Amino acid sequence: MMTPRLIAATAALLCVSAAPAFAWEKLGTRSVGFIADTDTISGRGQGKFKQIRLCVSKNEIEMRDLDVKFGNGGNQDVQVRSNFKPGTCTRAIDLNGERRNIQSVTMKYASRPSFKGQAEITLYAR
Repeated sequence: MMTPRLIAATAALLCVSAAPAFAWEKLGTRSVGFIADTDTISGRGQGKFKQIRLCVSKNEIEMRDLDVKFGNGGNQDVQVRSNFKPGTCTRAIDLNGERRNIQSVTMKYASRPSFKGQAEITLYAR
């Protein structure tokens, strides 16, 4: 039997879980290989954001560094220095200042040789 207190707690929990979370917006995807160790994903014209993250698929990659260029000409250097297996993502990376236009994100990385070929990196922002 549900008591009034349990009903109220359940209703409060449903309201909190139904609150819209900031969803990640896909800004672009880049196939990366063994020839280059630097690639750029454009974020131009996509909106204003407070955080970014990169997700890896198809092959393992060693992410070293990110350079985020903003629409106003500023930039932010982010050291990542982690290995990412397919299906994993970086942490949510906070952008300096208020919500900002992202012109591009340049990635410095090292691909891991395997029979799977290139890795794919997708840039998300929110």
